[in-house]
Amino acid sequence: MSKKKTNSYNSSIIQIFKSSSNKQKLNFRQIKSRLKEKNIILIKKALESLVNKGVLNQVNPGSYVLVQNKTVIGTVDKTNKGSGYLIVENNDKDFYISEKNTKNSLNGDTVECVKISNREVEVVRIIKRKKNRYVGVVFTENNQKYIDYNSNKDKVVFFCNNKNINNDDIIVFEIYNWEKAVPEAKIIKTLGKKGNVNNEIHAILEEFELPYEFEDNLIKEAQLLKNLQNSKEEEKRKNLKNTTTFTIDPADAKDFDDAISVNKINNDTIEIGVHIADVSHFLKENSILDKEAEKRATSVYLVDRVVPMLPEEISNNLCSLNPREDKYAFSAVFTFKNNKIIKEWFGKTVINSNERLSYKEAQFIIDNNTKTIPAEISLNNKKKEINKEVEGAIYIINKIAKKLREERHAKGSISFNKKEVKFVLNKDKEPVKTIIKESLDANKLIEEFMLLANKKVANLFVKHKKGLFRIHDYPDDQKIITLERIIKKLGYKQNLRNAKNINNELNALLKETESSPEKNLIDTLVIRSMSKAKYSTKNIGHFGLSFDKYTHFTSPIRRYPDVLVHRELERILSNSNKNQNLESLCLHCSSREEVAVKAERSS
Repeated sequence: MSKKKTNSYNSSIIQIFKSSSNKQKLNFRQIKSRLKEKNIILIKKALESLVNKGVLNQVNPGSYVLVQNKTVIGTVDKTNKGSGYLIVENNDKDFYISEKNTKNSLNGDTVECVKISNREVEVVRIIKRKKNRYVGVVFTENNQKYIDYNSNKDKVVFFCNNKNINNDDIIVFEIYNWEKAVPEAKIIKTLGKKGNVNNEIHAILEEFELPYEFEDNLIKEAQLLKNLQNSKEEEKRKNLKNTTTFTIDPADAKDFDDAISVNKINNDTIEIGVHIADVSHFLKENSILDKEAEKRATSVYLVDRVVPMLPEEISNNLCSLNPREDKYAFSAVFTFKNNKIIKEWFGKTVINSNERLSYKEAQFIIDNNTKTIPAEISLNNKKKEINKEVEGAIYIINKIAKKLREERHAKGSISFNKKEVKFVLNKDKEPVKTIIKESLDANKLIEEFMLLANKKVANLFVKHKKGLFRIHDYPDDQKIITLERIIKKLGYKQNLRNAKNINNELNALLKETESSPEKNLIDTLVIRSMSKAKYSTKNIGHFGLSFDKYTHFTSPIRRYPDVLVHRELERILSNSNKNQNLESLCLHCSSREEVAVKAERSS
C-alpha cells in the first residue's frame, strides 16, 4: 500500500481533529464518517502511525484525542541533498526534515508538520505553495512524456499527458495532482527549445516569476507624471543648478540616480553634495505605480537585459539625473573643513548636471591630471574637453574619498576586492567573450560618498526613532569555524574563532591573499561565511562595513527600500507623524532581493 496514500490519510485525520472543538475525543466511526475516502485498512494504519508519532493519544480502544502543540507550521528550506529544515516564525531554532518526511513539499512552501522528536518534524499538509508556476524540460521514457523540474533545491519528475509537447521543450506548468508516486503537471505554455539563449532567459523570468513588462495602464500613468515637475514645485526646493555637478557611472548605464556636486568655499572648506534622484516625489504612496514598484521591490540584472522596478519613462527620463537638464533630487550636503565634516544638510533640491562621465573617463582624469578625454575611452568615441570646474572637483573628491576609505578600513570595514566577470554579447545576445570588471579609484570615490550619505541618513533615523535600516549580523560561529579550518589547510594562520576583532582578522586574511593564486577562492569563502544583509526597522548595525548605523538612501530608481527611506527622511524633515507599515515591507524587500540574486546567478 502506498506510503503517499497513508500520508494523505494522516493529513486528513489531523485536519478533522483541528476543525473539531478543543481536545474533543473522536472514535473510529466518527473519524471514518468525516473522511472522503473510507478504506478501513488505511484509516487504521494512519491512526496507528499518528499514535506512534505522538500526534494522537488513544484514550481508550477506538477513541483518540489530538495531542496539543504537537503540530507546527512553518516554511520549508530544502538542502541540495533532498532533506530540509522547517523555519518557524519567532522560533530561534529550526526543525530538521529528513528527505522521506518532506512529503510533496517544495522549497519555500508553507507547510504543517508533526513533531517526530524535539528537533525533527514530518510534513503532513501543504498549506500554501510558494509558487503557482514552474519551469521544466520535456523528456521521453517508455513512450511516455515527462517534465524534468530541476531548480536550485528541488528535483522532481512530473508526468504529463499532452501530445503537443516534444523532447527538450522548455515548459511552464502547474501542479495538477500529487496523490500518486509520480505527480502530474498541467501545461500552461511552451517557451521553445532548450539551449536557445532567448528561451533560456525567458525560462529564468518564468521560474523566478519576474514581471518583465509593464501593463499599458502603468505606462500611461508614468507618462502623466511629468506634470509634477513645474515652477511651483521648483520654488519649494533649494536651487543648486549653478553648483558644479556631475555623474560618474558605468559606460553602458541608462539611468543615473546619483550625482556629486562640489562647492569650494575657501582653501580648506568644501561643500560636497550627494544628490539622489527624487523618485518619491513622482512615485506617490499607494498609487498604482507605487504598488507595482513595491511588488517588484528591485530591478533585476540578467546577463542580457534588465527587469526594471520602474517604467522607463520614470527610470531613464523623468528621474534620471541626465546632463544639462533641470532635475529634482533629494540631497545630502556635507561641509568639510580639513577633511572633517563640520556641517550636514538634507533636503529637496533642483540640480543641473554639468557632465556625464564613465568610470574610465573619470579615472583617466585622475591618472593624467587632464580635462582632455581621448577618443578611445570617450563615451561618444570622440576626443572631448570636459568642464574645467568638473576636472578640479574630481581631484578634490578623490582626495577626500581616499581619506574616508582609509578611516573606514581602520575601523574594521571588510575590504573585498573580488574580480567580477562580465559577458560580452553579440547582436543575437549570445556570449562571445568575457571581460574582468575593474574596480578603479573612480568607482571607489563614488562608493565612498554613497556610503557616507547612507550612514548619515541612518544616524537621523536613530536620533528620531524612525525609518528602516540595512542590517548585517555577525557571522555564524559554525561558518567561521569551517572557514578557519579551510584556510589553515591552505597555509594561512589567522585565528578567527578567538579573535577580539574578527573584522581585522578577516581583513588581514584578504590582504595576505591579495596576490595569491587562491585570492578569488578565499574571497568567496569569506563572503559565504557572512550572514545575509537584509532590511529591518530594528537596527543592529552593519558587520561588513563596521558601521553601527546604516541604511539604503542612494538608489531609489532600482531599489524600493530606498524609496521608503526617502519618504521616512522627508517625514523627519517636515515633522510629520505619519507612519508606514515598515517591518512587513522590510521582510518583503529582503525576500525579493534574494529572488533577484538567484535569478541573476542563474542567467
